[in-house]
Amino acid sequence: MQMSEINEESKCVPCEGIGAALSSEEATEKMKLIKGWSISDDSKSITKKLKLKNFASALDYINRIGQVAEGQGHHPDLHITGYQYVQIDLMTHALAGLTDNDFIMAVCIDALPVELSKKP
Repeated sequence: MQMSEINEESKCVPCEGIGAALSSEEATEKMKLIKGWSISDDSKSITKKLKLKNFASALDYINRIGQVAEGQGHHPDLHITGYQYVQIDLMTHALAGLTDNDFIMAVCIDALPVELSKKP
């Protein structure tokens, strides 16, 4: 999939139809599509960390991400720590690396409204 084709309207495809994970170069290039995410040293996953307003905001955000994930059929690892910190980890587990599905999910997640903490 071309970078210009990945947006919040894009749909994830079944992992069985993908073939192979993206190369490190391809994954690094697709990082230009998303803001605030980091790529792992081995280029096999992407992560976003946020500090939300409070626990209720964090839980609501995680639940909304879950709804998007169910609709896309592609599921991130989601973590709430310290009652208001959210970490989102994306990778295509079936291929042990990144695919367009991960970047589609990241774009969809970034489109969700989120109530961040005003305190550093």
